[in-house]
Amino acid sequence: MHELDKAIFKFLMSSSGTIASNLKPYLSLALEIYGIFEIISKFIQWRREVERKRRLRKSLANTFQKKLDKAKRDLEQLADDIAYAFGALFMYSITIPPFEPKEKAQRIVNQIERDYKELTKSMYELMKLVRRHRNMIIDALDLDETQILLLDGLAIAFKNKTPDIESLTDYLPLIAEEMQKSEKERQIFSQELGKQIGKFNSTYGLVIINHALGINRQYKQCFKKAARYGIEEFLRRFNECRTRPKQKYVPPKRKKRL
Repeated sequence: MHELDKAIFKFLMSSSGTIASNLKPYLSLALEIYGIFEIISKFIQWRREVERKRRLRKSLANTFQKKLDKAKRDLEQLADDIAYAFGALFMYSITIPPFEPKEKAQRIVNQIERDYKELTKSMYELMKLVRRHRNMIIDALDLDETQILLLDGLAIAFKNKTPDIESLTDYLPLIAEEMQKSEKERQIFSQELGKQIGKFNSTYGLVIINHALGINRQYKQCFKKAARYGIEEFLRRFNECRTRPKQKYVPPKRKKRL
């Protein structure tokens, strides 16, 4: 196993367990909230059609849309913070350490705290509107029992400006169902991000590093052989050695015993 691979493996077996455990509440909260956005989006579409037919001047759909958009932005920002916290631990644990470790860790947590508070504010405003028009939403969309439970659960949890975390935990079993619904979106994101990073690496030549890391033993041997020379001669000899085709190992023939 390559040294970098060993470091990654060690990280996954130790530090990631701690960070995953500490970030789990944010992930659970984000998933519960994500599940309710689809319901509200469908209600907004239905309401717009009603308003269009009745030629209503006051648009309830627009009010919902503004509050939903704000909550969506805040949820995604918190999700970005969580992703950054996990990525920062990974990056700074196995590659380069931050110049100011304690200050860096504090800044990451401060960002999570700010965006968490912002999300709770926007969810409070959105759920206030949901409670006011609960029956209309249920009747218009013909929601099933699970969806109604999720709708009511979040409406209760965000009834005050400080969310009722204990109330939210009662609805955690619904997370598995909501995760299944978002499977397609997760796959699309994963594939697209991988593709775009691959293009970036190719454009800026970073893919060469991947190739070098993959050479392992030959790469190290070439480096040692060329390292005794000056920079120009080193580069020439190193590249010559590195690009030379690998010779297949042929085991020596065994002598026949008499």
